[in-house]
Amino acid sequence: MKSLNFAFKSSLFALLLVFLSFDVTAQDNTDRPLPQFMFPTFTEGYIVMKEGENFSALLNYNMVDQIMVTELNGVYRYATKMQDIDTIYLEYKKFVPVDKVFYEVLVKGLAAFFLQNKSLYTPKGSNVGYGMKSQSVGPTDFKRYELVNVCYQYNEVVHIELPPNVDVTPAFVYWVRISDEMKKFTNERQFFKIFPEKESELKEYIKKEKINLKVREDIIKLGTYCNELLK
Repeated sequence: MKSLNFAFKSSLFALLLVFLSFDVTAQDNTDRPLPQFMFPTFTEGYIVMKEGENFSALLNYNMVDQIMVTELNGVYRYATKMQDIDTIYLEYKKFVPVDKVFYEVLVKGLAAFFLQNKSLYTPKGSNVGYGMKSQSVGPTDFKRYELVNVCYQYNEVVHIELPPNVDVTPAFVYWVRISDEMKKFTNERQFFKIFPEKESELKEYIKKEKINLKVREDIIKLGTYCNELLK
C-alpha cells in the first residue's frame, strides 16, 4: 500500500514535468555517478507545492544545466512549471525556485543567504581560473536526448551524458536577499558592498574565524553572524 501511495504522489509531480526518453542502462547513476549532478545518486526528496500538495520523488540536481531532475519508473524528467513549486527538500538541503533555476537556502533571516549550485563544462587541459567562463563545448560533442512529443512546443534538449574530454568546473555563486533585493557575491569585495555599514565588524569576523568564501559551511557561519549584527 505504501509503494502504491508513493507511486501515486510521484505521478502528480510528473504532471509538472517534461518527459524525457533515453537509454536507461546508459544512465545508471548508482554504478557510475555523473559529476555534473550534485549528488552521486538519485535520492528520495520531498516536494512542497504552493497550492498545498506535498509528495516525494527521486531527485537529483544537474548543476551545469541547473535543472532539478526526477526519475520515475526509469524515465527522467525536469520541472517546467517551477512557479508552482514552493520548496524542495533533498539530502538535508532546502531548495527554492528562482527564475528558471533552484537556489539552496543557507541562512534565513533579515539577510537570507542562498547558494546557486552552478558548474561549467571545461575542456580538459585548459587553464581556467575560478569564476571565469571556460571555452565553450560544441553542441555536437554532447550525447543528446530529444524530448518526446513536446519538441514542437518546447524545442529543448537535455544533456545527460558528459561530453567527451571535459571536466566539470565549479562556478557557484552566493546570493543575499535583503530588503527584498537579491545581491550576488563570489569574493570579499562584493560581499562588503552588500553590508557597507558593517564592513569593519565583518572583516574582523572573517579574519578571526578564518572564513573561506568558497566553503559552504563558512558562508552559513558568516550569514548567521550577519543576521546577529542586523538585529
